[in-house]
Amino acid sequence: MDRSRHLPINISVLLASLLVASCAATPLGGPGTPTPAPTTVLSATALADKGAATPIPATSAPPTEACAHFLPAAPCITYNSVAASSDGKALPWAAAGAVKIQLTSVNGGLQLAIRAPCSPFSAPVTIRGNTLTVGRIAVGAAGCVGAAGDYQSWLQEFLKRPIAMTYANGTLFWVSGPDSLSFKSE
Repeated sequence: MDRSRHLPINISVLLASLLVASCAATPLGGPGTPTPAPTTVLSATALADKGAATPIPATSAPPTEACAHFLPAAPCITYNSVAASSDGKALPWAAAGAVKIQLTSVNGGLQLAIRAPCSPFSAPVTIRGNTLTVGRIAVGAAGCVGAAGDYQSWLQEFLKRPIAMTYANGTLFWVSGPDSLSFKSE
C-alpha cells in the first residue's frame, strides 16, 4: 500500500522534469526567442533627406577615402592657417599655423578634418558653388582652458555659419559672417 501512495507523486515529478528538460533543450533562436533585426545603413542622401530613408546593405569593406578639393582651383592638400580676423580685428594666434585643415571624400561624401589648438574636429560638409557648409561637428577628447580654449570656441562658432571660400595666389580664404581665416599649403 505504501508503494501505491507514492506512485502518483513520482509520475508528477517525472512529467515536470521532462517539461523542464524539453524547454532547456530548445535551440537558441527557436520559438519564444527574439531574433536580432537585420542591420541597415542609411546613405548620406537618405540622412540628409529625413523623409526618404533609403536603406542600403551594410558592408564590411573599409571606407574609401580620397583627397578632395575645397575649390576647383585650390590644390588638394593640407592647409595651415596664416591669418584670422574677428570683426576686422586680427587674431595673431592663428598666424603660426595653429589651425590645419584637410578635405577628403569618404564613400562619396565630403569630410572636413581640422587640427586646432586644443583638440581635433571632424565634420561632414557640403560645398555648393564656393560656399562650404559644415554639418554636425565631432570634437576630439582633448581639451584646454584659458586663451587656447577661447580660440577653440571661436573656431567652433566660425564653423557653424556658412563659409564663403576663395582661392588666389596660393592662399585659401574663408569668410564666415564677420570673421575670416586664411590658409596656405602645409
